[in-house]
Amino acid sequence: MKNIYLLLLLFSFAFSPLMAIAQEDTNTEQTTEVNKNGKIPVTQRDYENTEVSMADTFRADGKIYVVVVVLTTIFAGIVVFLVVTESKLKKLEDLVYSERASKEKV
Repeated sequence: MKNIYLLLLLFSFAFSPLMAIAQEDTNTEQTTEVNKNGKIPVTQRDYENTEVSMADTFRADGKIYVVVVVLTTIFAGIVVFLVVTESKLKKLEDLVYSERASKEKV
């Protein structure tokens, strides 16, 4: 059971940045110009980001919340599945160990 909780904790830390990213304005197109320090310079074009229309449209129409709810529902389904499977496995383990103990006593 501890492994399941550890796995759930790991997934929650893994998926939490995705929800934050879904709400941010990000520029997915990167320039190939790199200066001497190995950094990509920020240009005025980066500040005037109008090329990511899908994210802006989702946010304007309120559909970004639908995306977040769908992702949360999928994650919750995986969590419920893992917890139910773990409880069934625990019952089977207890049954096997009790049968072994009864055979060893005889």
